[in-house]
Amino acid sequence: MRIIQLIDTLEMGGAERMAVNISNALHQDGNEVLVIVSRKKGPLSKFLLERIPLINLDKTRFFDFRAFYQLYKETKDFNPEFIHAHGTSIYWAIILSWFFPSTKLIWHDHLGVNEEVIKNNPRKELKVLKRWIDGIIAVNPAIQDWWISFLNFNPGKIKYIRNFPFLSLSLSSKSGKSLDIVHVANFRQEKGHLTLLDSCKMLKSQQVEFKLRLIGQVLESEVYEKVLESIKINNLEDEVEVVGPVDNIASELEKAIIGLVCSDREGLPVSLLEYGLANLQVLSTRVGNCPEVLNNGEFGYLVEPASPDQLASMLIYMRDHQVEAKEKANKFHNHISSNYGAKQFLKEYYSFLKVVNPHTLIPASF
Repeated sequence: MRIIQLIDTLEMGGAERMAVNISNALHQDGNEVLVIVSRKKGPLSKFLLERIPLINLDKTRFFDFRAFYQLYKETKDFNPEFIHAHGTSIYWAIILSWFFPSTKLIWHDHLGVNEEVIKNNPRKELKVLKRWIDGIIAVNPAIQDWWISFLNFNPGKIKYIRNFPFLSLSLSSKSGKSLDIVHVANFRQEKGHLTLLDSCKMLKSQQVEFKLRLIGQVLESEVYEKVLESIKINNLEDEVEVVGPVDNIASELEKAIIGLVCSDREGLPVSLLEYGLANLQVLSTRVGNCPEVLNNGEFGYLVEPASPDQLASMLIYMRDHQVEAKEKANKFHNHISSNYGAKQFLKEYYSFLKVVNPHTLIPASF
């Protein structure tokens, strides 16, 4: 098959990681893949396999006719069977599809869904634009249900397919009385950084020893400034390190014992799956698909979102119950390796492409 992966950037983020992971998995399985970024490449571009071509359109605004013409030309030359658009790249992808009616358009909807999201971003334009979308991949069941219930999208043309991680790690069993914690999330309002820092304040007041590393890109500067301010006001400089974006997330995960998801809302964070691959002990808020992935606490620990007291208490519990925490971590690692790998994703992905276009020829191994 010939497939274009279209995304705005390859900066550090969950949707961006998935675009890279999918491209690599498809390429390794013998498909021809072209990755097109509309705005800029970003650090994740270096993790694309060497033989995958990458085009940067350098788009500066929505009505950037030069960039769109390049997109049109690259698509015409590549002649794909599918255009797989991620996130907000769907808008240009829809316009592009008007010029290539025989090419099927797949949209990967990575947005977490809850009442606040729908209120702030009702996405009303999708009621009109959906007619040009041939199929939708949802990263959790809530997104799938929302499309069917509120936008009346054809249930047969939307499929929930789990995200999957793609890391190279040297695994070791990790435990310790001190709390070595990593939080991988871009600095955005819904990612729960301030809740996490409130819990850190509580830990310090109880004289609990811990180290926290905050890894992620600054997408909302106001949130980032509040994080720095909270660290300073609460005298957490010795306990909390703001690392920022990193190219090699595997090396950062290998330094930690506990991996956190503190979000107020989520789809399925790729970081949670990466924690599992890295054999970390996991603590997550009950958001999005996280409880399902952790089998409602069998593979990790769960607390309510925006609850710093629960977060702090559970971290102390994990420190004091290392046998239990390590057992959950080992189970989670095995679970992720077996059920969230590239092969499992491709099996469901190919099946879905066959529904969107029955004439699709998938690799013989599937």
